[in-house]
Amino acid sequence: MAVLFAASCKNETKSEATDSADKTEEVEKTEKAEEKTEEKTETAASEGVPSFSDEKVQEYVNSYEAYIEEYKKVVESKDMTAFASLGQKGQELGTKAQEVMGNLSGDDVKKLNDYMMAKSTELQELSKKLMQ
Repeated sequence: MAVLFAASCKNETKSEATDSADKTEEVEKTEKAEEKTEEKTETAASEGVPSFSDEKVQEYVNSYEAYIEEYKKVVESKDMTAFASLGQKGQELGTKAQEVMGNLSGDDVKKLNDYMMAKSTELQELSKKLMQ
């Protein structure tokens, strides 16, 4: 007389399938996040915003870009109260610039200087519009 035993692995299989699906989803999310980061970097570079290898320098440049955008909006609205608040932000950025200068390589120094010169010219033009 032979006795056969059958064991079900359905619970294990479902668990393994769920784990596999979760891992696949995580990989897809990571890949999408990396693609978005690359797109932002490419967009920034195409708009004249240089990219830097040092994270703190890049953070400074991104903050400066946000400042410029806010400056443009203030000029368009001719809101002098908002313009006054930009002074504090400008001072903070000046302090931050001094902090990040030590993190620059030779090539990055030139890149940042060129960027800041272009932005300085842009701010001068915006200031002229504000005074008109």
